Amino acid sequence: MTRTDGELLAAAAGGDSAAFGCFYRRHERRVLGYAVGYCANASDVADLVAETFLQALASAGRYQSTDGNALPWLLGIARHVVARQRRSFARRQRLLRRLDAVPAFSPDEADAVDAAVDAARLAPALTKALSDLPAKDRELLLLVARDGLDPAQAGEALGMNPNTARVRLSRVRKRLRGVLTDPPLPDPHQEAPHAHD
Repeated sequence: MTRTDGELLAAAAGGDSAAFGCFYRRHERRVLGYAVGYCANASDVADLVAETFLQALASAGRYQSTDGNALPWLLGIARHVVARQRRSFARRQRLLRRLDAVPAFSPDEADAVDAAVDAARLAPALTKALSDLPAKDRELLLLVARDGLDPAQAGEALGMNPNTARVRLSRVRKRLRGVLTDPPLPDPHQEAPHAHD
């Protein structure tokens, strides 16, 4: 026995992915046809169809069946998605018109931006690794890396003989190199920083 749209959506709201798959296959062509009539290119059509069915799935539990056919409800969702896409497109166009030109980086600027992004990504792990170092090793490293002393001078400032300073500095650099060459992966749950909309 064929289930009605209302039954399929009620099952989908309860977590039945097969029911939603059946609902999707039943109405995909009609929503696709609607999207073709309102979109400028294939990418926009795909976005509209996907967003329509995603919203339908999210709203499945609130669907109220009158005659068992959810197509009008589904096309109403598509209509709202189209309106939102058009508003978004209009906002982008207005913003682009306000800009004299889209900003572009020279190759040197792009390299500097890439380096800044890499540094920002490595900073938390590097900060932690530095804080985990013994205080004297951390100070030795900073005297060389930040303050410009050579290892012998840094050792002298810390009351170490030059050979000890070189050996300790080599060990510290090797330890930190592991953090720099094997950086942590970005946290997928942490929102990426972005420019203001």
